[in-house]
Amino acid sequence: MKRSLLSRADVVLLLAALAAGILFFASLDRLWPLPPIELTASPDVLVPKARAFLIERGFEVTEHAGASRLEVDDPILDYLVRSFGRDATQEWIREGRAVYYYLVSFKKENDPDSYWALLHPLAGVVGWGRTVQEDAPGARVDIGTARRAAFAAVEASVGWRLDELTEWGQTERERPARRDHFFVYEQYLSRTPELRERVSVTLTGGELTAVRRELVLPESGRREAREREAPVTALQMIGFLSIGLSAVGALVVFLTHLQTRKIRLRPAAGLVGVIALFFLTTQALRSADLLRQWDPLWPRWIATLQSLGISLAQGAWIALALFVVVAAGDALDREGGGGKGETLWLAVRGRFFDRRVGVASLRGFLIGLLCGGALTVTIVLLERVAAAGVAIQPQGFFFFALNSDLPALSTLLYFLMVALVEELGYRFFGGTWLFHLTRRRWAAILIPAILYGTAHTGLPFLPPYEPFWGRALAFTVVGCIWGWAYFRWDALTVVLSHFCADLFIFNWPRLGSGDPILVAKAIATIAVPLFPALFLLRVNRDGDA
Repeated sequence: MKRSLLSRADVVLLLAALAAGILFFASLDRLWPLPPIELTASPDVLVPKARAFLIERGFEVTEHAGASRLEVDDPILDYLVRSFGRDATQEWIREGRAVYYYLVSFKKENDPDSYWALLHPLAGVVGWGRTVQEDAPGARVDIGTARRAAFAAVEASVGWRLDELTEWGQTERERPARRDHFFVYEQYLSRTPELRERVSVTLTGGELTAVRRELVLPESGRREAREREAPVTALQMIGFLSIGLSAVGALVVFLTHLQTRKIRLRPAAGLVGVIALFFLTTQALRSADLLRQWDPLWPRWIATLQSLGISLAQGAWIALALFVVVAAGDALDREGGGGKGETLWLAVRGRFFDRRVGVASLRGFLIGLLCGGALTVTIVLLERVAAAGVAIQPQGFFFFALNSDLPALSTLLYFLMVALVEELGYRFFGGTWLFHLTRRRWAAILIPAILYGTAHTGLPFLPPYEPFWGRALAFTVVGCIWGWAYFRWDALTVVLSHFCADLFIFNWPRLGSGDPILVAKAIATIAVPLFPALFLLRVNRDGDA
């Protein structure tokens, strides 16, 4: 006999989610506008290009290990958007200003120096150089000779004429066996608002060793940014302090139930171990970061082991706190007879083909769409009512995928980790605990949602950036939906909903790339949480034995 897959309420959810999903995906470019450059360039293309450029300049990097990573000058990006507007900022980027660029680094074992090049996707090389040891020998050229060499480097690298240059600074430094010179040239791109472009030139002895082109953040802009941080930080700290008090509450619950032997240690420890593995794997896939941290006078494997070990050690206290929170939430859930964690533990044990896991998979995906639609509506309303603004992306967490050796795998592991950590804290423990204390479902939904919203106030990769409270409000709305879903269904549904929502957002650079292969990979990545549901559809079609 076939079992009905969806109830009438689920059909309503399906229709609402589809409408919300259409609205959300149609608004991605409005919520997370991307710059008019390639954001997904492969290291297989960037590293050879940078290597060839450096070799042309006499740097022997043929046998050096190379890696690339996309970077953004966050303070400059924020200043440009606020001072000139988003459209003008996009034009600055299109013209080749160093707001977004790829840093390509080269190192070789037993060579203490490193080499680098900055590649703008449209303008080409906007910076390059090498480090030089202080005791390396070289010439002692006079200031006139050094200045002429610097002028020539600027003309060759940037194309500025001598009559356009203003020398803003010059430093001369004696080394044990040479003399180094450092020059700074600038020109105004705009007087009001102020914007200058700078070219820095380094001559090591008589050799040109570095040229870098960048935009200059005016001191007035720096001061304004510092002033803006105060209310954002205050709101975020309210969230963090409240989360800290909740963690103390979790510890009390944990110790109390440990005394009465109602704590299950093994499931919580196993889940935290899985989360730690996800974190460590994503760190290991960031080869550009690992190369940057490598001291080439060490064997590379030792440096990699050290980097991963430090990352794991720094996260140990978070893992311990999460262990307490998960175990406490599980104890309260079982004590109250809610059964909200049952499907979660099925999934943790690998029971992905269990019907209950499949239903949670499908509902989670639909609620993720619903959250996307709710976020879109909230941002649009904030734009109309409070003149809300959204920033150009990518920033922040977007780079976990963009700078990974395996973007799809890193996206899946990292954001499943985020979804588990946040939903186990805010809903599985926080919601359950508050309902246990108050017996008021609205309080158990609203309070964790407010904490979630305020804790996300300072994250620049989330919209909007103005007004300062807008981000907190928008994500409180999303948190309320997750709270409702938690009490309506279960913890796994909410975890998968959060996971899906993050996949929708952080696959956007690949979805918006215009490359059919990358778009297909992004769609496949987004569909992964539906895997248990697809199996469920097959079982439902064939009938239960």
